[in-house]
Amino acid sequence: MKCYRCNSRLASDRNVCPKCGADVRLYRKIIYTSNQYYNLGLTRAKARDLTGAAECLRTSLQLNKRNINARNLLGLVYLEMGEAALALKEWVISKNFRHRGNLADAYITDMRENRQALDSADHSVRKFNQALEYARAGSRDLAVIQLKKVIAVNPRMIKAYLLLALMYMDDQKYDQAKAVVNKCLEIDRGNPQAMSYQRELAKYKTTKKENIGVAGELEREEVIIPVRMRDYGSYLSSAMYILIGFILALGVLYYVIMPSKEAEFSASNTAVIQDYEDRCLALKADISELESQVEALEGERDSLTENMNESSEEAGALKNAYETILNAAQYYVTGDFVTFADVFPTIDQAMSEDPTYQAMYALMKADYDTNLTTRLYMMAVTYREQNQDRQSAITICDKILSIDPNYDAALFYKALCYEETGDTGTAQTLYLEYLTGFPAGIWTQEVRNRMSAIAPAVLQMFDSGQITAGTVLPGITP
Repeated sequence: MKCYRCNSRLASDRNVCPKCGADVRLYRKIIYTSNQYYNLGLTRAKARDLTGAAECLRTSLQLNKRNINARNLLGLVYLEMGEAALALKEWVISKNFRHRGNLADAYITDMRENRQALDSADHSVRKFNQALEYARAGSRDLAVIQLKKVIAVNPRMIKAYLLLALMYMDDQKYDQAKAVVNKCLEIDRGNPQAMSYQRELAKYKTTKKENIGVAGELEREEVIIPVRMRDYGSYLSSAMYILIGFILALGVLYYVIMPSKEAEFSASNTAVIQDYEDRCLALKADISELESQVEALEGERDSLTENMNESSEEAGALKNAYETILNAAQYYVTGDFVTFADVFPTIDQAMSEDPTYQAMYALMKADYDTNLTTRLYMMAVTYREQNQDRQSAITICDKILSIDPNYDAALFYKALCYEETGDTGTAQTLYLEYLTGFPAGIWTQEVRNRMSAIAPAVLQMFDSGQITAGTVLPGITP
């Protein structure tokens, strides 16, 4: 466990930070409580009580937002409940808190590689929203159809099951509602809304439709099949009547209907031919107009070509300016602030008067003047505490002091790194420089404590005025 104020490691048997002296009793209790809620959420997740697990994990994160294990597990619970967007959100936040050694990287990579799953999740969310709109508008049948499509695409979406069960209950289809609620509880055993529906459905009895045979409820021996006598003479007379009617219909069609249809078809063809002739004339006029427009466009093209040649030099200068500032922006975006600190001062603001270029320069200039030293200092802390690379931390501190010589934290951190690498002579010199330049700095007491540990005689000589910050200290040992 690390101190919330100075980020130093805390001893398990002490309630005070050994570095900054902060009281960590309440902080330690909060962290332990957050871990207890995480363990409870893990137990509920293993028992498939997804809703209860999500509540415990959210409580754990309210107590300690940097609980990476709780945040990653909450993302997995959301994914199991069919909420892929919420899961991805939790993993991205987790990755921002811890860049290395974080399982959220693997989860995010799996989701990015499985594009079909992401598309299915997005498709199911859109369909669910459409079903919700249908339900609000009173179109229950359309809502049920849409919800069935959502479940087919995303079988773990709890919200879709709950809304579908509610639709069935509203339509008094209790058997189907029970089946949907049971399926929902298989996914999330502790869902309070599904359990409420289950208790409500328990009041209604299951109804089964009875199969009715061809003969109804009668037994086979009770069915009376009537015997009909066949009358072949009636069949023959009916066939004759049908044949005569068919012949009369053909006669009416040939002598009455066909002549009028032919005249109508001829008049229609004449109108169509006249319409096509009119269209041909209009097309010829359009062709002549287009030819004149082509000539005008060719002249305009020649003029634009001349203007483009004249502005090629200006475009080349603008391109070079953008390449320079984009190169610096790349270092800034990727977090390589050490290189950014070297490259940005070489950029000339007057290279281009383009508004976009000026806006980019002003944005990076503002961050360079206000936040760069702080970002570099955080990089130095990361190199020392996480990577155990104290030489890189010393280099970054030198860069900070070259930008802002009054950044006392960088001077103290540089001396601390030299001390930890075994170069106590350089560390003593830097500690004395800190005491001289920043007698009332926030690290003054820590510097005096460390000087007392490695060179008490030098500290006494400095306090008595026998030596100054620039004095060479040969032969002085703790």
